[in-house]
Amino acid sequence: MSEALRVGVIGAGLIAGRHVRAYTKAEGVDVVAVADTHLAKAEQLAVSVGAEARTGLDEVLALETDVISICTPPSSHAELTVRALQAGRHVLCEKPVALSLRDAEQIEKAASASDRVVMIGHVLRYEPDHRAAKDLVEAGQIGAVAMMVHSATTSLPGWSEDGWLARPEESGGPLLDLAVHGFDYLAWVIGSPAVRVHGVAADSPAGPATYGVATVRYASGAMGQVEASWAHPAGHGFRTMVEIAGSDGRISWDSDSISGGAICLAGGGVTRLDPVGERGYAREIAAFTEAVRAGGPSPVPVSDGIAATRTALAALHSARTGEPVDLTTWEGP
Repeated sequence: MSEALRVGVIGAGLIAGRHVRAYTKAEGVDVVAVADTHLAKAEQLAVSVGAEARTGLDEVLALETDVISICTPPSSHAELTVRALQAGRHVLCEKPVALSLRDAEQIEKAASASDRVVMIGHVLRYEPDHRAAKDLVEAGQIGAVAMMVHSATTSLPGWSEDGWLARPEESGGPLLDLAVHGFDYLAWVIGSPAVRVHGVAADSPAGPATYGVATVRYASGAMGQVEASWAHPAGHGFRTMVEIAGSDGRISWDSDSISGGAICLAGGGVTRLDPVGERGYAREIAAFTEAVRAGGPSPVPVSDGIAATRTALAALHSARTGEPVDLTTWEGP
């Protein structure tokens, strides 16, 4: 491995841009290539960091990269991750790990057969507020956790290439693409797996099942509720709300209470600045590159990504059938 980690990013959309910018903040890392089937998009992102633009993974592997970031739609995650691992690269794969458990298991099998670091991009673990709450729970500040709520609501994302996020067969809709963050985070906070999930979903002008809520039971006995929406009006912006209640106390916060500032125009318009920004991605990428240099372990292993994806897929199944899912026996798609 060269002294500076050579990174190739596959995909040139919104999340790929966040990966690229985060890598530039990591010590001893060079982004050498950005690849996308739409070469113009790859060129636009690549030029911002002095990287080369390519159209596919093979071309990026040929540049003697050490690390590959997979920032493509989840239907391609398994193929790209397996190929990168077989070529001897370390991989950071965006969430959800896949659209089916069968594809997810392909990634897990390839990761187990490799000595490379494979990390799943569950960035909430690296957001300062989310991390602080986890630390407080681990320190016993609120006692035994009994109930948790994670809400993420926004309008239908308009940035996906050819609108693939709006097609449930390609994205899984918000109960998979967005709620998977909440499913991962809540299980991580209490260190206990989900054992039962019941999901409901509603259609909206944004599309089918674009508002969803799932209740979760954990092996510890705790309960969770995860809300995910692409059905809110555009002016709503992206909003999060989290509550963790225990036997001795309660932690709660929301994005509205964390101000990033505002731009107030003479004509009366107000633009509220995103308080979240890209801070979590910088911390996530730093953790990943440090693990690569250390030879592991993965900060977010494939097994954790599969667990969150499995809960999300079960919530979708529950929403379709109207019945809760026992995760201890459910085999999934």
